[in-house]
Amino acid sequence: MAKKDLKEGQEMTLEEAKAYRASLYKPAVKKLSDAEKREQFRIFWAQSRKKYGRARELEPILWMHLKDTKHDDPEKFEAGISHFGLKKLGK
Repeated sequence: MAKKDLKEGQEMTLEEAKAYRASLYKPAVKKLSDAEKREQFRIFWAQSRKKYGRARELEPILWMHLKDTKHDDPEKFEAGISHFGLKKLGK
């Protein structure tokens, strides 16, 4: 029940008040710093480099590419690597 729906002098019940306060809550989106994003990519590449058949030395080059193409969020790592031109090895 929205606060605007209440008439002058009418009060909310305890359950309605809790529901109203809960509806106002919006969790803050945590922004990762550049160092945190870099560490996330380091971990991702350590786990995934064998899937791409590439060496560890390619990591700094890939990271620069991901930053330049705005694929430096953990959700976008795979899209950025495919944009770079690497494909996963099929088995």
